[in-house]
Amino acid sequence: MGHLTNSVWMRTILGLIVAAALLALVLIRTDLNATLDALGGTEFVYLPPAMLLFALAVWFQALRWRYLLRPLADVPAQRLYPVIFVGQFANSLLPLRAGEVLRVLLLKRREGVSRMAALGTLVVERALDGLTLSAMLLIFVAVVDSSDWLWQLVLAGSLLFGLATVVLILIALHPERSLSLGVSLIERGPVRFQARLRLWFRSFLTGTTALRTPGGIAIALVTTAAFWVSVAVVYALVGEAFDIHEGFSTYILVTAAANLSVSIPSSQGGLGPFEFFVRETLVFSGVASHVATAYALVLHGTILVPR
Repeated sequence: MGHLTNSVWMRTILGLIVAAALLALVLIRTDLNATLDALGGTEFVYLPPAMLLFALAVWFQALRWRYLLRPLADVPAQRLYPVIFVGQFANSLLPLRAGEVLRVLLLKRREGVSRMAALGTLVVERALDGLTLSAMLLIFVAVVDSSDWLWQLVLAGSLLFGLATVVLILIALHPERSLSLGVSLIERGPVRFQARLRLWFRSFLTGTTALRTPGGIAIALVTTAAFWVSVAVVYALVGEAFDIHEGFSTYILVTAAANLSVSIPSSQGGLGPFEFFVRETLVFSGVASHVATAYALVLHGTILVPR
């Protein structure tokens, strides 16, 4: 227990260090007085609708999880919705996306779904999210911007998450072969862990079952796209509060860049990396740095409050 407590404290401290360093970098690179003026001029009337829309957008995540879990248990989306919110709230407080573990534990307690099978569905979720966000970046650079460095970034992200998605689909389509390969790799490790690892790997394979049919893949992709487009609309609503009129394509870019940055577990709720990449993306798009900084701070608060 003491070792676990120390581990949690170390991860928490590491997350706070990452958050503080990037927030300091954001603030150092902007005019604080101008940023405070921009914050003072915020039209707060846009924020409640943005919070409500974000809460509604999470419903698409609940629908996606329902279809990914259906081969394991037919859990209604309305029962998964609060579990997702609890997990997101935990991610806001704890580093390294610890809320995902809490989601798995809550699902086990409420619905009796195997923890490793549920974890398999979360791995599928992360791959789908990364693939969709990379596609959003690809759309932006194809329609709006064609700078070489952005093309390289987009192609790298698309290749990474696209490959991960393809691997998961192949695992789902060939469970026996995947199991045989996984077991052969496990048997090369320490003997005392082999039995448990084999059990966990079998459960993980079960979590990818929904990807075995074209219909399952289509539903997963459609619900993922619906969620992220809804989130981009939330970003655009908050932009109205700062009179940022750069076009919806810019908010697609901000949504993709900011959320790809926090897909790598680091600080609590992505605090620090989120503000940094939102600000830098808006400045890249031509928004004044103090307005971009104020927007990033308010936007993060807007999407954290509903959690």
